[in-house]
Amino acid sequence: MTRIALTFALAACAAAARAALTSAVWGTDPAAPIYVGQAYDLTLTIETDPDEEVAGFVIDQGPSRNPDSQTSVTQGGRRRTVFRWREREDRARIAAIPLTRLVADVTKVQTFGFMRTATSSRQGVGVEAFSYEVRDLPGEAAGAPIGAFALTLAADPPAFRPGDVLRLTATLTAEEGLAPADFPFALEPTDAGAAYPFRVVERTEKRLVAQGYFAVAAETPFTLRLRPARTFDLRTRTLTETRPAALALTLAAPDADDAAPDADTPIPLRLAPAHEAPTLGTLPPDATPEILERHGGWVRVRHGERTGWVRKGADHAL
Repeated sequence: MTRIALTFALAACAAAARAALTSAVWGTDPAAPIYVGQAYDLTLTIETDPDEEVAGFVIDQGPSRNPDSQTSVTQGGRRRTVFRWREREDRARIAAIPLTRLVADVTKVQTFGFMRTATSSRQGVGVEAFSYEVRDLPGEAAGAPIGAFALTLAADPPAFRPGDVLRLTATLTAEEGLAPADFPFALEPTDAGAAYPFRVVERTEKRLVAQGYFAVAAETPFTLRLRPARTFDLRTRTLTETRPAALALTLAAPDADDAAPDADTPIPLRLAPAHEAPTLGTLPPDATPEILERHGGWVRVRHGERTGWVRKGADHAL
């Protein structure tokens, strides 16, 4: 290659290495309007040539902290890099970002035959002013969780005997948006037993888990239902109800505690009115203990110095 040809090739390479930062635009995801309490992303989309990467930038207006995340996609011969800041508003207002200028560090990667080059440059571009509205939730939706949610109910154990106390677990999961700080978990009314209040035991950005208890009075299979969750759906921008599936509970198979005792079979004395409760000892099958309390299919008794629970009918005297 002659000196003239080499000079031309290097000049062409240098010209191609110049970055082509063409625009930077603010936005929100999802689109405005934004509601008080809603989780959303403030976005900054920077457009370059497809073989360029934005390594960093400086901007005088907008959030004062670094972006929480970034993604990039190449489409239509352009590369769009999106920087995101996770935001949540606590009052209604018009949020505004003034006209400003962005300066970015852009790396351009090129291949010339067997030669691969990476050239960094600093480029600037103007960023238009941007504003969006933050609204209060309308009417009866005020205070409702914002987004799309799933609500589930489970029982431990899932099969019961009359008089059992079941531990219930209710879970509210945010499929879109964030889980609320608190939520009024409650069962729909039922005559199958007595419900005890739910208490939150786990809280994350996407999930709220609560536990409660249910004392079974029913002697046949029954169902429990959580009250539906009233939430504000961003897709329809209306108040909606999230209805969980019903929880079907079945009778457990009988065990030794339910069988009529043999003349020589001791009677288990338990700490609580539940089959899984620890055994405190046993009573003689011919014992006539003092009855202290009845609860569903269980009886709390005192025999000598011992007090505990036995199955109703475990002793004919009960």
